[in-house]
Amino acid sequence: MADLTRRAAGAVLRNCLLLAVEFGAIWMLRGPEGLWVPVLLAVFVAGAAVPHGTDAEFVARTAVALTAVGIAVLGGTAWDRHVLHDRGREETAVVAQRTMVEDGAGPSPSLRLRTEAGRELPGPVTLDLAVGARLTVTVDPDGPAWAPGGRPERPLWQAAGSGALLLLQTTVLIRISLRRSRT
Repeated sequence: MADLTRRAAGAVLRNCLLLAVEFGAIWMLRGPEGLWVPVLLAVFVAGAAVPHGTDAEFVARTAVALTAVGIAVLGGTAWDRHVLHDRGREETAVVAQRTMVEDGAGPSPSLRLRTEAGRELPGPVTLDLAVGARLTVTVDPDGPAWAPGGRPERPLWQAAGSGALLLLQTTVLIRISLRRSRT
């Protein structure tokens, strides 16, 4: 019984640690200029390291790590869309700068936008508009989130996907932590 209690406490601790890492990643990924690659790499590494001290093999560790990355991506998207749906203001933005960026398929346009109130919108937009063109954007007055177009709908599938991945992650971590040692 004492062994089961110790393993259950380990399962709760592992899950809480990974949830804290995922929440921190969601917080850092707000807006279009988030540090996507280093943050998601850190979430993957943390997700793979959390089952340390268990008999989890490579496949189980990778499943936990990929689930953690999925939670961070879907959670960040759901958070931004929820904020824009609830608090977003539709404004008119003006194309301030247009450059051509080389990607794998060839050159594509990249725009820098500024609202009529003078706020620079972070992150390039891959639309093909001329300098001085106007378009409608939805901005969060209190944060970095913004999106081209009108106010987005509620992020139902992103929130449902995040919830399903959270349930899967919790189940896998509890299963891994409570499993008896093979020795």
